[in-house]
Amino acid sequence: MTTAVLSDVHANREALEAVLADARAQGAESFVSLGDLIGFNGDPAWCVRTLLPLLAAAVQGNHEAVLQDRHSAGWPPLYTGMMDRTEELLGPELTQSLRDLPHRVTYGGAELVHASFAAPETWQRLHTPQRARDSFAACSADSGFFGHTHRPTVFESGPGGIRALPVTYTAEGSYRLTLRPGCRYLINPGSVGQPRDGDPRAAYALYTPGAPELILRRVPYDTRRAAAKICRTGLPDTFARALLAGQSPTGD
Repeated sequence: MTTAVLSDVHANREALEAVLADARAQGAESFVSLGDLIGFNGDPAWCVRTLLPLLAAAVQGNHEAVLQDRHSAGWPPLYTGMMDRTEELLGPELTQSLRDLPHRVTYGGAELVHASFAAPETWQRLHTPQRARDSFAACSADSGFFGHTHRPTVFESGPGGIRALPVTYTAEGSYRLTLRPGCRYLINPGSVGQPRDGDPRAAYALYTPGAPELILRRVPYDTRRAAAKICRTGLPDTFARALLAGQSPTGD
């Protein structure tokens, strides 16, 4: 069964609609989320209400954590203000639905987290071979999926050590990763709703347990319409410009 692996939707309805349509056209039969369904963009209620019933598995992201503990955990005022507005847009029922998501789950033989496998509840970025080394040691499966950095990334652990593989998409928007026998993989599918690798197209992955390859996808969507809604969250115009450019709005 082919599973669409989604991460960092960040309340972007236009991106999520495009990804769901593309995933179904590509043969996806189930969906999982690596966290951060909310934050930054303007449609948190629609995204949560639409995606949660579809999910076979889901983990909590740091934005869900901010939502439930934003005034006592030292989060920056920009985030706490954004989450105050997000909770208003969600309403109590949808807000409650996000509170109990776990930090780590296993689905289809793969392990899912939002940030690092070594300490998923600390929101440490998994973006270097050394961080990958610690996460491979903490991951119990041959394949693991993570998000948080908003950048498509593949780490391979094999006889030659740990290396980051270049992710290069075809003009059609696919990158096919051959899973080599005897190797393990940690895969970041990129962000559905706020890519930060210079490519504004929505990103996700297609995973079939036991298959010899995995596919990362990029999907165009109406970025201008999504960017126009960012004011709903109380964020500055710079966040809208970052979305249009496929860049980080906070410099990370």
